[in-house]
Amino acid sequence: MRRWVVAFAAIAIGGGVSAAMLVATNPARGTVEVYVAARELPAGATLGPDVIALERITPGSVLSLLFGRADETVLNSLRASHNLASGQLIQRSDVMDASSFPDRRLVFLPLKDVPAVAPGSKVDLLVITGTADRPTVAPFALGVDVRSTVAGGLVVEVTSRQAAAFVYAANTMHLAAVIAEPGATGGPEGPITTRDQAMAVAAQQ
Repeated sequence: MRRWVVAFAAIAIGGGVSAAMLVATNPARGTVEVYVAARELPAGATLGPDVIALERITPGSVLSLLFGRADETVLNSLRASHNLASGQLIQRSDVMDASSFPDRRLVFLPLKDVPAVAPGSKVDLLVITGTADRPTVAPFALGVDVRSTVAGGLVVEVTSRQAAAFVYAANTMHLAAVIAEPGATGGPEGPITTRDQAMAVAAQQ
């Protein structure tokens, strides 16, 4: 009888260890389902089951900005506030009420050596100031929606409130563009004022 008890306990312990190993090696562990655009969507497009899809991601600081499975009903009553690329995570800032109309304006930015940019990409605009021997590079506007690449620059989408500021910058400031592909997460960009600082930041990963 004693041997049966010992054997049963061993089986129970072994089963517990196996279950723990399954949990530990489960690739879905620690991930959540969030909604993405199932295909390219123009600004103003109605969101619904045919144009959105669930995708598993590892949650991070942006999780509160996204829509999960429980938000399906809410999301289906909204529209895209700007162009969305296929596979793009849908954030709260990407949608608007169905009765609203997108407040978007197109502004041309003359920029040199800009790579081809897909619609739905975002651009971080940096402004270069100072003198030739003591330049400073600092963010001007981050995460700006790109409508298209044209000869000599980019066409970006901004709100009517922002339009005058972008036109002013395009005509008076030395701007440089850093392209973020569709779906890329934001990053902590900050000003660079010295050669040593630039080298130190560039060495970081």
